[in-house]
Amino acid sequence: MTDWQRVPVTAVAVDKGLVGGPFGSSLGGKDYVPTGVPVIRGVNLGSLGKFSSRGFVYVTPEKAHGQLARNLAIPGDVVFTQRGTLGQVGVVPSGPYKEYVISQSQMRLRVDRDVALPDFVYYHFKSPEMVAEIHNRAIATGVPHINLGILSRLEISLPPLKVQQGIVELLGALDDKIALDERLSDASLELARAVYSDAISVSGESTELGNCVSLKYGKALREPDRRPGEVPVFGCTGQVGWHDSVLTQHKGAVVGRKGANAGWVSWAPRPCWVIDTAFFADITRPDLSSELVFLLLETANLPSLVGDSAVPGLNRDAAHAKVVRVPSREAARELAERVSPLMLRSTQTQYESRALADLRDTLLPQLMSGKLRVRDAEKIVEDAA
Repeated sequence: MTDWQRVPVTAVAVDKGLVGGPFGSSLGGKDYVPTGVPVIRGVNLGSLGKFSSRGFVYVTPEKAHGQLARNLAIPGDVVFTQRGTLGQVGVVPSGPYKEYVISQSQMRLRVDRDVALPDFVYYHFKSPEMVAEIHNRAIATGVPHINLGILSRLEISLPPLKVQQGIVELLGALDDKIALDERLSDASLELARAVYSDAISVSGESTELGNCVSLKYGKALREPDRRPGEVPVFGCTGQVGWHDSVLTQHKGAVVGRKGANAGWVSWAPRPCWVIDTAFFADITRPDLSSELVFLLLETANLPSLVGDSAVPGLNRDAAHAKVVRVPSREAARELAERVSPLMLRSTQTQYESRALADLRDTLLPQLMSGKLRVRDAEKIVEDAA
């Protein structure tokens, strides 16, 4: 490590390469359109891999290139969560889009590739030490958050580009397999959505959401207070960690309650802990399975109920009053039997991804500190394959 430098984030950025998200009401639910330039939110940074293309919302190209031109991101940019689930980071992929807009809750770093590789910077910010440092420096007033000043002063260990390349290739191979598993998982889930959509279009009925499900508040559980365990912790962007005790008693849907991902729905395949940025679904219509309720909530378009305040939030009463299409009581059982295997297949593939992510996360801090050489890490990966 004698040739590793310790430098601030600004040392790896191009000129004016570190920017924050849009101000105030310049981007909100009123601006979203069915297609256009995708908006990067926390849900896109909360996956096991470098980036998730799930849950995109869009703005028009005119909006993106006009009022939001300063907030554009392109492939290779590193994106960080500014408020909410701190420590999230991702790398903008090379496709299928040429450009993106970052949300109010994100910050973007454009890396000087003569100094550092974007993927190396990404992995550095995935290390437990860096995540802990972000939490230690966070501003605790209101929703915990950091800002451009805090991010710019964080320091990273920077080896020569050749060493960076070796680390990126090794960890990237694991991330590529994780990304493949996520695509397979998404394919199974998309098929379940299609089956559900077809069924409610033929034999569905309209009712208020509250007649089928009650949204229950999650309970605060700060990351420093989480104990090692096998219980998944869910927030507004999906799974955000682990704990040793449950809050919910069953598998089911989790709905973002506040922040940029308010209204977004994720699937908890087993009992979990849900933090206070989210709701969990308590089924009140017995003929509906947990899987059907998840698909019902996805089709309810809950983000449309979220306002444009400084901290967007989903009002529970408004959600309960939303009129939705649901399976008829006669069709619900047969429909559950069709979608449940598809969602189970999706979950099993996600478990495989998590095993790979655990291996990556074990190797990552040792590689990023220089304590483990790339060729030794390659042997560990080969033995685990």
